Amino acid sequence: MKAIRIHEFGPTEEVLRYEDVPTPEPAADEILIKVEAAALNRADLGLRKGTYRVSPDQLPIIPGREFAGPIAKIGATVKDFKVGDHVVAYTGTGGYAEYAVAKASEVRPVPDGISSAQAAAIPTVFLTAWFGLLEDGKLKPGEWLLIQAGSSGVGSAAIQIAKHLGAKVVATTGSEEKARRLRKLGADVTIDVSETDFVPEVTRVTGNRGVDVVLEMVGGEVYEKSLEVLAPGGRLFSIGGAFGPIPDPPPVLTEGRRATRFSITNHLKARPQDLRQLDAILKLVQEKKFQVVIGKTFPLAETRAAQRYLE
Repeated sequence: MKAIRIHEFGPTEEVLRYEDVPTPEPAADEILIKVEAAALNRADLGLRKGTYRVSPDQLPIIPGREFAGPIAKIGATVKDFKVGDHVVAYTGTGGYAEYAVAKASEVRPVPDGISSAQAAAIPTVFLTAWFGLLEDGKLKPGEWLLIQAGSSGVGSAAIQIAKHLGAKVVATTGSEEKARRLRKLGADVTIDVSETDFVPEVTRVTGNRGVDVVLEMVGGEVYEKSLEVLAPGGRLFSIGGAFGPIPDPPPVLTEGRRATRFSITNHLKARPQDLRQLDAILKLVQEKKFQVVIGKTFPLAETRAAQRYLE
């Protein structure tokens, strides 16, 4: 079969090799999936660069943390799935290939009406937003949420989840065109940060109180300024610094404010049963209550171009 493999880490997409590899055989508790779609997100860029959870002695490796398609073969002890079932898998690696294996515990069924491209684009962004907002953010109905980088995958998912939970949403983005799209997803207030400083605008729309929760993923100055608009008792959680550093450990704040770091990978490692939350999210997508935002699609052979596009 064809697959993308990394033999050595590197700063550019040139280390991604499109090559022939043996089709994997599922172990007793595994499922072989014919991959129709695999998602690309910033964790894949980190893996390629050698900064995300893979050591040099694990190379070569096939990246691709989430993927979807029909089941081609099942292991001897797998009971809940059968050949032909349409499924989505969240494995961490292996998805950039024509076939990939996943443990049965890493797989969920895809309802009718949802494409493989939609299904593959759901796990990282929607589970990060869902558990981040509820576990670290402790978001409640009626509270104000500030989402930095609202046009990102996690940002777009978080807008919809927050509105589903009854919260009020302020989302930042980089252009008026992107802001219009975020308002269509449900954002109450959008801020084009290429034109406007978000601090005074957030202060204004919240009546000088500030927001109850911040979802931060930019880092650097944006992280520091986000702390300025956090109301007393407010919670900021960061899922990483895409464009700047974030404090490690998070800073100690005053007046009941709290800053934390959230990782869906660490969360699911501690609570693997929470992957089943995908079932509820997929149902909301099927009912058209949640929208899966897909920026662009590429053939497997053009994975280098896909990573250039994301960067």
